[in-house]
Amino acid sequence: MNRPSEELVHKTLENRATAAEAASVAEWLATDSGQAWASRYIGRDFDRREACGDCEQVEVDSERIFTRIKSTLTRGRRRRILFRVAAVVIPVVLVLGVALRLDRQVGGIFSAAEYDEFVVDRGRRTQCLFQDGSIAYLNSESKIIYPVKFGLFERRIQLEGEAYFKVEHNTRRPFVVEFEGGEIRVLGTSFNVKAYRGDDIVAVTLDEGRVVLDGRSGSFELTPSEQLLYDRRSGEGRIVRVGDAMRYSIWKDDVILFRDTPLGEVLETLSRWYDVHFEMTQLPPQPISYTFTTDNTLLDNVLHEMELISPVRFERSRSEIRVSFR
Repeated sequence: MNRPSEELVHKTLENRATAAEAASVAEWLATDSGQAWASRYIGRDFDRREACGDCEQVEVDSERIFTRIKSTLTRGRRRRILFRVAAVVIPVVLVLGVALRLDRQVGGIFSAAEYDEFVVDRGRRTQCLFQDGSIAYLNSESKIIYPVKFGLFERRIQLEGEAYFKVEHNTRRPFVVEFEGGEIRVLGTSFNVKAYRGDDIVAVTLDEGRVVLDGRSGSFELTPSEQLLYDRRSGEGRIVRVGDAMRYSIWKDDVILFRDTPLGEVLETLSRWYDVHFEMTQLPPQPISYTFTTDNTLLDNVLHEMELISPVRFERSRSEIRVSFR
């Protein structure tokens, strides 16, 4: 049969066609040429190379197509055999065919999703490019678990440690960062998450866009230049305004920054950055905090700067760094 006009096809898909017009479109969609067109319309395939695995992403709106056609077909009180045939042919042949193709491309529809993990050792920082174009910068001693192929309805990963995300916008497939005690749902944005194992407080800092953290006791929505301090034990959270949100993710540029940071937290950060162990033989005579920024990535120089601005001394041995005080 002759192909209906593009205007009539879209009129049917937008639920504006009469029953007779919808019937002609349904009859054409049941033909080889009609299903080839529907496959192109639904598919919109594109390839993305990525560092964490290669796969294809497909945007599909097949349910909307069938719902609109079916809605238009059933408006009339009299239904011809053609309507019933179309209702069977379209869902079974077209939907099943597309769904099988999608299962191969995005995974998780008929088969179990395959997962992989990316681990960053102490003393290293790196980045990972996902198949949708989103980027994760991973800090030392961090790990992400991700599907080899993102799902059809969401892009979900698991994080342990610290990462800075630049997420590609996709309203139909939100990006979800899952961590122990909660998850963060985003559409397209840039934000930093610090959720190391053993840390009771998870810190989420938003640069741009919008994120929502779903925790045990409720949800917390962040706007740019806000930071959420979430207690994963109690499920309580506190949102604070930060003057410069970028300073919480400056580590991804190999810059060390501390703002009124206690000595213990500084040593813990340096231990992860440089894969060293600090041994403190005595408690400091008084509380010590640091405020400084350096892009000098040599540990000896960083320790020397700390000695210049505080009454602390570092003595390096082969396996550890001894900390003492003047």
